[in-house]
Order: sequence, then structure tokens, then C-alpha cells
Amino acid sequence: MFDIRADLRPLTRNLDDLARRQVPFATARALTAMADAAAVANRRALPSIFDRPTPFTRAGIAVAPARKNSLVARVYVKERQAEYLVLEETGGTRKPERSKHGGTGRGQALVMPKAVKRNAFGNIGFRGLASLKRRKDVFVGKTANGTGGFFRRLEDGKLQPLVIFVRSAAYKPRFGFKARVIKVAQATMAPAFRQALAKALATARR
Repeated sequence: MFDIRADLRPLTRNLDDLARRQVPFATARALTAMADAAAVANRRALPSIFDRPTPFTRAGIAVAPARKNSLVARVYVKERQAEYLVLEETGGTRKPERSKHGGTGRGQALVMPKAVKRNAFGNIGFRGLASLKRRKDVFVGKTANGTGGFFRRLEDGKLQPLVIFVRSAAYKPRFGFKARVIKVAQATMAPAFRQALAKALATARR
């Protein structure tokens, strides 16, 4: 989580009483518009960052609007999508999750899809692995360098890795969510406030 604070004092110094009464409402509208713009910018950026992002991933970028009595708007990634996007934002190493009994699942390895259908999370689920096991052209084994996984033998004799097993996976920061939000906020806050205040004044009771 990170905060961006907007200093609107330069925009409100010379307002009359009527306009000042509209400032909280206009500020809430502006903050929400800014958050909406940041969410749109991040959704639009997804195809240039990830290979065919799913609708589920796109829907993970959400907005909580501001209110005139709570001048805070949030643009964020929902909890389930954040589980797999956090390392795309911060970088780091992913390791197998520990089970409730202290061990790690799936042979203490990460299951990394290569040439196989993925689920909405960008991974292959248990049913996907079971389906691979039933295929006659697929076997579980290891390559010459010791990499284990599910492989399909091609007509030329080469092995096509469908799923591989790794002890850990390193991620480099590439999402850019925070940087994109900051950029949009800096560009949109002032004009969004001016527009919201103008609309508020146009409809205000005198």
C-alpha cells in the first residue's frame, strides 16, 4: 500500500463562500476520477506486460471511490489477483507454499506451465495435471540436465516440456502498478478538481 496526497490549497485560496462549501464534494469527485483513470491505465497496460492476460486478471484492478466526508479514493488489486501479481510488481523469489502440516505441496516444487492450457490465475490446476497424466503421448520424467516435469515426445524424437517442476522461481519487477498510478495522479488531479468544482458550482443552490 502507498499513499498519494494532493495539495489543493493553491486551487482554493481565492474561492468565495459558495465555492468553498462545494470543495469537499468536488474533491471527492476529483479523487475518484483520478483513481478511475489510474485503474484504466493499468488495465490497458496489461497486454503489453503479460502474455494474453485473462479477464479475471483485468477484473482484479479495482477502485474504491472517495466520499465528501472521507476524502480518500483507492485504486488497488483485489486479494485473489494480488496473490500472483505481487511478485510481478515487487520482484522476488517464489517458493512452494507450505501446507498446514508443515510440508510443501506437489513434491515440494513449483509447477510451472510451459506449453499447456492455463487457468484464470495463469497456472495449471490439479485437474489440468490429472488430464495430462491420462494422455498417452505424455509422460512424467526428467531431461538430461535433471529438470523434471510433464513432457510430450514429438515426431522428430525431441521432448516438448508441457509442465516443469522447479524449487523456486525468480521474478523481476515488471508490472509497474505503483509508478503508473503516481504518473496518472500527478497528471489528472488538478484538472479533475477544476472540472468537478465547476460542475458543483453549476448545480449548487444559491
